[in-house]
Amino acid sequence: MWNNSLRAVELQSSAGKPMVAWASYNEDDLYWLARIISAEARGECFEGQLAVGCVVINRTEHKSFPDTIYEVIYDNKFGVQFSPAHSGSVKKDPTASSVRAAKLCLEGFSLSDSILFFFNSSIAAGSWITANRTFTVTIG
Repeated sequence: MWNNSLRAVELQSSAGKPMVAWASYNEDDLYWLARIISAEARGECFEGQLAVGCVVINRTEHKSFPDTIYEVIYDNKFGVQFSPAHSGSVKKDPTASSVRAAKLCLEGFSLSDSILFFFNSSIAAGSWITANRTFTVTIG
């Protein structure tokens, strides 16, 4: 299930013709990204699962966060970043849709290259995020 280190990705050229590019990612990245997506967005729509994956990927590329998916998931520089890492539920087997979402994110799909946080108002109402971050999109 995890042996996907090199994947063909279909793209569109500027002339509208299909092209193939290679997306390279390692097994460890897929393993952890699928698990955090599943733990954070189990039961959410597929777009919500993609959003979690985008947040993690975007953090690896932002100067304020660690450089690897694993380190981002377990980052606690400013407190617990992902509660499933703290509770241990990140270690549960991921859903099939979480694996698909992780693969898409690792292959370069992004809802936005600037989202660094997500928020579930039914779970974390009144959190610091409502006072300190600007909402850009609502999913689900």
